[in-house]
Amino acid sequence: MQNLPVTHDAFFRALMDEPGVAAALLREHLPAEVAALLAPDAPELLDAHFVAAHLRHSQADRLYKARALTGGEVYIYVLLEHKSAPDPEVGVQLLGYLAEIWRRLDRQRLEQDGAVGSERPPIVPLVIYHGAREWTVPLSFGETVAADPALRPYLPDFTYSLLDLGQVADDQLSSQRVARGGLRVLKYSHRPDGQGAAVLAAVDDLLGSGILVSAFIYINWAYDAVDRQAIEGALAQAPDEQREAVMSVMAQEREQGRIEGRAEGRVEGEVKGQAKGKAETLLRLLNRRFHSVSEDYRTQVLAANTEQLDTWIDAVLDAECIESVFGRPTAH
Repeated sequence: MQNLPVTHDAFFRALMDEPGVAAALLREHLPAEVAALLAPDAPELLDAHFVAAHLRHSQADRLYKARALTGGEVYIYVLLEHKSAPDPEVGVQLLGYLAEIWRRLDRQRLEQDGAVGSERPPIVPLVIYHGAREWTVPLSFGETVAADPALRPYLPDFTYSLLDLGQVADDQLSSQRVARGGLRVLKYSHRPDGQGAAVLAAVDDLLGSGILVSAFIYINWAYDAVDRQAIEGALAQAPDEQREAVMSVMAQEREQGRIEGRAEGRVEGEVKGQAKGKAETLLRLLNRRFHSVSEDYRTQVLAANTEQLDTWIDAVLDAECIESVFGRPTAH
């Protein structure tokens, strides 16, 4: 069976990749003055590698290129913020993502015509948030920096657009059926009181789409107030093939849960062993790529968990300096 989403990030990526969803979401949820500048053509999804591995963390993102009616191109960076409460660090994260995208666009231009001018294309950030608490973090990065007014001209500032799903009525999430259904599924992942109705509505919106199976596998993973019987009942009107696909994955998960329960006593030792092996691999890669590793970095590597080590190992492959592997600014 194909790999299907069982995390917020994976479901969001699957939703955005459904035909017509990204175009509808950008048209309806970017600021009106921005949407009015965009040509009616479908936005182009760009390669995920525009954002370096060490900046990606665990969040889902999508980068699109759209044609502007006034000429030129507009890039739209869409980020899913999946924490249950507003994250005050999101502005800092976006600053790093935007800088990395411009850096890679500069490299493309250097390869194409050997020069980088001052006319970099605009990048509009859109954050989609589906946490339980209303978003209260300032949308202007500058508002999060405490500085004397005389210093502000010398500090970075930008504004990001926000779609807080919890503050949008279900029927206003989108006029596009699949986009509306998928956003509704995300919206109620942190809202147990509305999950039963959301499951039934998801079938109505997503029936016949390529994302129905993915949505219900995600619901089974994320919805605490919905059990197997509720999912089976909601899927009664779905085609047999899609209903059986969901039931099969749910059965596999129950069996996997039993296996994991029996193996729980072994897991901790295995994880420690995996982390040690990954740490040794990363140190070898760093030594080969950059010829030396400081004691500070060595200590970080040996103390890291497997997830962090995987991120750093991925970052080594295209990092220009050891600082960028660990997400630190490069000295110039």
